[in-house]
Amino acid sequence: MRNIPHSLLWLLPSLVFVLTACNNQQTLVKGSGEIVAKVNGAPVFESQMAVELEQQLQKHNNPSTEIVNIVRQRILEKVIGQEVLFQASHALDIPDIAEKTEEALQTVKNGLGSEERLQGYLKAYNLTEKQLRSTARRKIYIEEYLDSKGLMSPDIPEGEVRSFYDKRPFKNQEGVRVKHILLAVAEDVEPAEKEVIRQKAGELRRLIAKGEDFSTLAKEHSDSAEAQETGGDLGYLRRDYMPPEFDAVAYSLKEGEVSDVFETKFGFHIVKLMDKRPAGIVPFNEVSDFIKRYLQNERRPQLIAAHVEDLRAKADVEIIIEN
Repeated sequence: MRNIPHSLLWLLPSLVFVLTACNNQQTLVKGSGEIVAKVNGAPVFESQMAVELEQQLQKHNNPSTEIVNIVRQRILEKVIGQEVLFQASHALDIPDIAEKTEEALQTVKNGLGSEERLQGYLKAYNLTEKQLRSTARRKIYIEEYLDSKGLMSPDIPEGEVRSFYDKRPFKNQEGVRVKHILLAVAEDVEPAEKEVIRQKAGELRRLIAKGEDFSTLAKEHSDSAEAQETGGDLGYLRRDYMPPEFDAVAYSLKEGEVSDVFETKFGFHIVKLMDKRPAGIVPFNEVSDFIKRYLQNERRPQLIAAHVEDLRAKADVEIIIEN
């Protein structure tokens, strides 16, 4: 079975959510141990709904009782769907489930940013870290189960991909693909400090000229958000997406050429041109994978919903607490 990235599915409430719910806003809903439904005899607790119910109600300004009940019913149906999927996943053998669970939990912790915020998250929803770990484990089982059923990456016939392409011409704007090192400069920086940053950029440029790997230097020194993940690769950029000074340099380079240090409002930059792309129609073979993924993403929730409906029809579902 392939290694699935544990992004949480459309069917499942996110483990990581906007932290203002933990920090500054009054909690609208508190989870409890009250049983709201049973699925094949297994209890579904009010607490399993609490986090998503909190998030959804915060989208409404002083929600009425009617709105609360509608949202609550929708989330209850979703949680019941999770439970029937989780029960169906029991037959799976996931040898590295413990490792995957810890990785998922670490992702949550990293997303929250600090131990203090994690504890705030847990306190806001009356959760323990053990419960958070259990939730992550359930989600992994469900994702693996859906993958085993071919629902994570549904098959899209080549003819359907081609038909989609023929009906929607894919046009390229002129663009450049560049790798990028940014040394950020704050607006209120002192001149002496700014000069230190400029000198550091110059030293990085000299290291590149001596043969140091651009991507490695980007990962180690760039302040650009994508640097750690991509080695500074910004992908294709159309004209006017970046500041004029950036475009002027990037579009003047030859493929493989590295710019001198230059300045924009963001700081000091070094750019390496990887490719230039003229305007025109994108060939089918360059976008077929993208189209396939798009169609898979469009079809996945429909197939999952149908599968859940089928499982639920075979399950003994008892709603204990109505709105």
